[in-house]
Amino acid sequence: MSSSDRTLLQADRIELPGQTLFQIDDGDAEPKFRAIIGRGGVRRGIRLESVYWEGLSWLLTGSRQSMGEVVEQAAEQVGDGGNLASMLRVVAFRWMWRRLAAAESSYSIENLGVLLHASPSPAIVLTRDKKIQLFNEPFVAMLKQRLLLGNVAQMSSGFRFVLDTHVDEAIDNLVATRRMLTTGFTASCAGKQLTGQINLALAPVHSKQMLVGYIVRN
Repeated sequence: MSSSDRTLLQADRIELPGQTLFQIDDGDAEPKFRAIIGRGGVRRGIRLESVYWEGLSWLLTGSRQSMGEVVEQAAEQVGDGGNLASMLRVVAFRWMWRRLAAAESSYSIENLGVLLHASPSPAIVLTRDKKIQLFNEPFVAMLKQRLLLGNVAQMSSGFRFVLDTHVDEAIDNLVATRRMLTTGFTASCAGKQLTGQINLALAPVHSKQMLVGYIVRN
């Protein structure tokens, strides 16, 4: 595919949403005292806000480490007389930060592009504002063949790709059901028209909600 073809079909890059202040649930900031038993039966009394206890417990889910081992490691870092509660807050935040960074790396627009290009079927990604964000080689080949285009550059004016289901409705349906949605589509340019069916799913990206569509019949 030529660079002009990519420029024609690819929409603007996704911008990450601006920083927002998330709502704090009642009790998140309420300090709770817990007695944690570490190695050798050492018992430590620790007071942390509820959200940190919940966060540490969640992060330890499926881990071979216990809360006692985490507390022991934190105690070793701060040493005698150090602020163990403060160190545990740092541990929880850093741990969560690393998990978030790993998740955002996996659910990136770049990885989505790799998944799309690995598909042997024509595939596209649509934004909520109905723009084509990504597409693969089979999609371009389909358009060239079925719309009788010698070059995708011919589509620079008048090209339309429309779903039979409104994009907003499709996204809301997929968010609610977490199931694939099949609908029709129409692609048209210069008086030529192509219709078919497309399987839709939520695109696995963290930045904002988009649709990934695999054309199954045209």
